[in-house]
Amino acid sequence: MNLQSIGELIARRRRDKGLTLRQLADAAGIGRSTLAALERGRTAELGFAKIARLCAAVDLALEARPVTLEAPLMAHRHLTETAGRELTKAAIEDVILRGGFSAWRALVRAMRTDRTGRIARRAREVAAALGKHDARARAFATLLPKLLRGPNRGEAASG
Repeated sequence: MNLQSIGELIARRRRDKGLTLRQLADAAGIGRSTLAALERGRTAELGFAKIARLCAAVDLALEARPVTLEAPLMAHRHLTETAGRELTKAAIEDVILRGGFSAWRALVRAMRTDRTGRIARRAREVAAALGKHDARARAFATLLPKLLRGPNRGEAASG
């Protein structure tokens, strides 16, 4: 969430409560022009204390949490066949949490081609640990046994 979206939320709550710019500014102990600029998205910076007072004045609670990445830290180049043998737990975690299905498939390919079983063991450990707190990792951990069995093996036996 950025300052512009906070300003929009505060403006909406101010209007819902029937407050004027002056009334809210006075209640929060800031200038009317500062509040107007915030609501219009024209404020580059505003201190935490001022934002907290504004939010309190309009009964708005903002949640603070660590930033999560929506995209991988880097392209999943590390899933090439030559690099597959050396996948670290951090790289596997990145693939599980931020990679798309193509990255998951590449990870499974790397697990299948690794004759030592190290990559599969690492992937299971990482997925199990992450799955305790992350739904995406839990989904990967649930799918992993089926993915490692290979495609259509059950259908080939019945055909």
